[in-house]
Amino acid sequence: MPQVRAAVVSLAAGIGVLVFKFAAYLLTGSVAILSDAAESVVNVAAANIALISLVVAVRPPDRGHPYGHGKAEYLSSATEGWLILLAGVWILFAAAQRFVRPMPLRHLDVGLLVLAVATLTNYLTARFLLRVSKDAGSIALEADARHLLVDVITSLGVFAGLGLVRLTGNQRLDPVVGVLIGFHILSMGVGVIRRSVGVLMDTNLPPEEESKVRAILADHNEDIVNYHALRARQAGAVRFIDLHLVLHRTLSVGQAHTLCDHLEDHIREQLPGADITIHVEPCGPDCRRCAVLAARTAT
Repeated sequence: MPQVRAAVVSLAAGIGVLVFKFAAYLLTGSVAILSDAAESVVNVAAANIALISLVVAVRPPDRGHPYGHGKAEYLSSATEGWLILLAGVWILFAAAQRFVRPMPLRHLDVGLLVLAVATLTNYLTARFLLRVSKDAGSIALEADARHLLVDVITSLGVFAGLGLVRLTGNQRLDPVVGVLIGFHILSMGVGVIRRSVGVLMDTNLPPEEESKVRAILADHNEDIVNYHALRARQAGAVRFIDLHLVLHRTLSVGQAHTLCDHLEDHIREQLPGADITIHVEPCGPDCRRCAVLAARTAT
């Protein structure tokens, strides 16, 4: 599966980036770089969790899990959010200590060069994961990619802060950057958790996707009397959609079944992988079209 291969790539890249960032920290002694490296620890842990969740999520439905295993991805995403929060707290603690006990930085030029290699690797990996997550509809890969992009922004902030340290000689700018990164990471962790929990609570599909379904039903208004009870949710890459479809009571069972198949195919063209359940209901006695057809039959 492409998403599993992408998760393996993310894990390998995360380990490589982590090694480079800790090397940059050991060279410079910068708490800002240490905070950036701590976020990479989270990246590696998250990549491991994402890989495991994707291996589970792609399993087909079985007797114990008739709706599949797609929600394993959201458990992965929520776990990543909590790891991000813990990393943010640890970074704030390390930065506070550096305020109390300032330490001179060293080998900044070499350390920043090593950090630049790690940042470029993160950026290229994030772009790759975003492309695969979009094609596969994987929230775990998307969360991993967004996290890496935030890591890139964090690294750019570290560059800016340490550049000011190098120009001004003010060593306290280093923990200031660490504190800013710490609060930024805390905010990111809260966002990831909120989104994951929201999906686990079976929130509706994004408005643009629901609009596609309603537009398809509107395109068939000549064949459909009405519809109601439209519901949708997502589990991994699979979208579950169900609705009640009111059809003309003059249709045979075979004709109604053919129409439903056509609607399902049309919806899957717009939302690949959708699992669709349609409950068919006959129109009421006040249906004008059926009254006209009955009158024609009588004559």
